[in-house]
Amino acid sequence: MTVRKKKSTIRDVAKLAGVSYQTVSRVMNESESVAEETRRRVLQAMKELDFVPSKVARMLSTHRSHTLELVVVSIRHGGRFADSIKSMALAARDAGYDLLVTMTTREELGAALENAAARLVDGVIMHAPSLDISDADLLEIAGGMPLVRRDYVPTSKLAWVGFDQIYATRMAVEYLIKLGHRQIAAIPPSLDLINGHLRHTVWRETLLHHGLQPGPVCPSQYTFTNGYDTMQQLLASGQPFSAVMVGSDTMALGAMRALRVHGLRIPADVSVISFDNAELAAYTEPPLTTIDFDFVQQDTTVVKYLIEILNNPDMKLHQRILLPDLVIRESTCEWPTDRSVDHSQAPEK
Repeated sequence: MTVRKKKSTIRDVAKLAGVSYQTVSRVMNESESVAEETRRRVLQAMKELDFVPSKVARMLSTHRSHTLELVVVSIRHGGRFADSIKSMALAARDAGYDLLVTMTTREELGAALENAAARLVDGVIMHAPSLDISDADLLEIAGGMPLVRRDYVPTSKLAWVGFDQIYATRMAVEYLIKLGHRQIAAIPPSLDLINGHLRHTVWRETLLHHGLQPGPVCPSQYTFTNGYDTMQQLLASGQPFSAVMVGSDTMALGAMRALRVHGLRIPADVSVISFDNAELAAYTEPPLTTIDFDFVQQDTTVVKYLIEILNNPDMKLHQRILLPDLVIRESTCEWPTDRSVDHSQAPEK
């Protein structure tokens, strides 16, 4: 028969350290009113006794649950987001927090935030890539709950962390222009997504700024199949293009398959540039030129930002804008200025 070792209590720690249990509580709460030598004795006693404060006791003494909640709003295609959930959970754990995850819709967002408050979570990270909402309405729905969005929302003055989609899109288009391309098509994400709308708009504006007419465009969803089907639509339109900007590496893989089926070589006949720099981007044939969004950086930053707000409730909310990098691989190449574009003669394979 195994005899379970009796769990040490806060009073056991106080007795061993020669202090009151209130002093132990102040050490647990990281109070600055405890002398350094006293703090050292208490921590040593906790170590010797293998003392681990219960979550309930910690919650009662700190008025915090040390739990965060990730609220995901209206996600249709997960893509790499499972990895992001893991990154945020690890960042929360490293800071001493647990992370809950809730899936909801725009219509149920208010109820989801009310439920988070009822669970006594300390704060919320919200990922809502298609949510167009005013700051006033979001503050009202949040009901005082500390909240940071994991989205690029240039119209919002509240707390959010996101990659600059305007900068990223302009960088992709201008790189293709630098290579000599003058007829540039686009397969942006769906226009009901914030990123999709911005990429479509900036793609068009950047081309016009350089005196170029936008090529064919067809928004799509973040899947291999949609990338394939949408590229088939672009080719069927009969509008010429020597390069295409695709909304994600996943979509690009499908688009590249459609180009090959149509008998077109990448990049000799069509250059392809995409977004994300997913692991697969380095292993496509040819390897993809892509905009590198370091999602681990974004996930870690959003967790740390929320905890900063929790520790400094009066801090002024601001936006943390991340800048991506361009990763140049073999799916893009220079286009001679005297070469015309004609895909109509390409044999189907």
